[in-house]
Amino acid sequence: MEYRGYFYKEIEVKDYNGNRATMFKCSDVDLLEHTDTSSFTKFTEERMKEAIDNYIDNVDYYKELKVLTYNATKEFLQK
Repeated sequence: MEYRGYFYKEIEVKDYNGNRATMFKCSDVDLLEHTDTSSFTKFTEERMKEAIDNYIDNVDYYKELKVLTYNATKEFLQK
């Protein structure tokens, strides 16, 4: 499946009782390039599209957040 040039897929999952459900999973490397996330899931296709919109529309925020996270981790590990 594709939305705004990024790919995701429908997956089937089971809960602890063995009940099956459908979810949507995105692991598009280009979409998540500016995050520390390698994939994410959503319960509905509408929510998946909202999340993709969020990553696209707020790319500058995610770029800044990745730098801040890197610097905070670096400082923490130096102590």
